[in-house]
Amino acid sequence: MRAYLNILGWAARLCGWLAMALLASAVIVVTQMVMIRYVMNGSTIWQTEYVIYSTTAAMMLGSPYVLALRGHVGVDVLVQAVGDGWRRVFNLIAAIASLIFVGAMAWSGFRFLAEAVHGGWTTDTVWALPLWIPFWPLPIAMALMLAQLLADIVLALRPELTPTTQGGA
Repeated sequence: MRAYLNILGWAARLCGWLAMALLASAVIVVTQMVMIRYVMNGSTIWQTEYVIYSTTAAMMLGSPYVLALRGHVGVDVLVQAVGDGWRRVFNLIAAIASLIFVGAMAWSGFRFLAEAVHGGWTTDTVWALPLWIPFWPLPIAMALMLAQLLADIVLALRPELTPTTQGGA
């Protein structure tokens, strides 16, 4: 189990770094777009589309990292008011509910990605970006979140394994 958690921690950190790199690249591209449009009085072709796709991918790829850190927004007044036993029960219920949603998103994302690849889908812009490029972060991020939620369920069912034994994500 520790090896599984270590691999998840490593993958979550990698996703976090990719998300930061995508956001940084979006900032650079926005700056370049402003320079071309307003300083050089030129037109832009791909910049707006790139910024939209990169920031969306950053949000998706950052989600496994946030989940691993337990950094997501939650209302935990009731959870904090109960003891450890009930807290594990609430965590288990939340993990199972999340598992169902994230599993559906991962499944749909992989199917949609496969359709884009096999259909040769591209954007309807001059850039004509192959759509598998902006589509891949969703199923990958959801699959990693699914793996983290499975680990959360195991941790809720086996109290001798504490969250501090995770891979340090």
